[in-house]
Amino acid sequence: MAYRFNPRSPLDANLRRIAGEQIEKAIRDLTDEDGDRHESVHEARKRMKKLRGLLRLVRTGAPTYAAKENVRFRDAARLLSGVRDRTALIEALDGLEQRFAGDVETQSFAVVRTALELKRDSAQTALGDDGSHVAETVAALEEGRETAESFRLPPKRQEAVLRRGLRANYARAQADLGIALAKGEAEAFHDLRKRIKYLSMHFKLLEPAWPEALAPLRVEAETAAEELGRDHDYAVLRTEMAADPESFGARADLDVVLALLDRHQSELRASAIHRCERLLQEKPKAFAKRIQSLLALSGEEPNGAAPPEPPEAERRHAAG
Repeated sequence: MAYRFNPRSPLDANLRRIAGEQIEKAIRDLTDEDGDRHESVHEARKRMKKLRGLLRLVRTGAPTYAAKENVRFRDAARLLSGVRDRTALIEALDGLEQRFAGDVETQSFAVVRTALELKRDSAQTALGDDGSHVAETVAALEEGRETAESFRLPPKRQEAVLRRGLRANYARAQADLGIALAKGEAEAFHDLRKRIKYLSMHFKLLEPAWPEALAPLRVEAETAAEELGRDHDYAVLRTEMAADPESFGARADLDVVLALLDRHQSELRASAIHRCERLLQEKPKAFAKRIQSLLALSGEEPNGAAPPEPPEAERRHAAG
């Protein structure tokens, strides 16, 4: 089954199944010798983010377990971050060039891209050909799988735990949106991005409760998270250029890329803020209660009773 809750299964059973599936897939990604190394690392890291999003739904009911496993998956992903973070900067630059394709004719993108590729290749060398970092990550994933298999919550607490988990992330997202708007700093928008990404994961997990309603919300949250993620990539790229401008070619090339980066970053932030404001309109308590009610309704067994007859049928009976 995909990264989705089964509405008829308890919260802890859903966690055990989904965690096991995501961990197994991440291990396959990392141990596939025939696949693209950069893409495999990227997919494995995405799965570890999904695991962390899943844990946020149980942290109020199992704080020690959730905190420990969150650190495990966070640190495991960081072992592979050097190459992936470098690749993300190249993808961000390519996205910037695509955004202004046809509007701006310049060789500056090629110059900067070459510099980024050299830095990415250097990070790949540092990762090591012996795969030691990959082996460490796989070992951590295997330990996480074993721990997840024994995860249990008291039956009577499961609904409350899920409701509090949904409410906590939603409230944190609202707070981070306020901070980002007030400060306008890259780090504040990065924090907001993480909360909105977790929100998109929660919509995805609970989508079976009402696909027609929750799928559009998931897509909106995913889009906002992608925009905020690209915003963060641009902030990192700008910082790197400022720290070592000589490695990125002539100053004129840098200035062209930076000017376009500033313009696109403003567009991305404006769009992401608009999406987040629409997603975060409810009171956290009301949001969590509504989503949980949908899940409960979708998990109910049909009672088998015949539907009530329409008024027309009653009138026909009376006339007969």
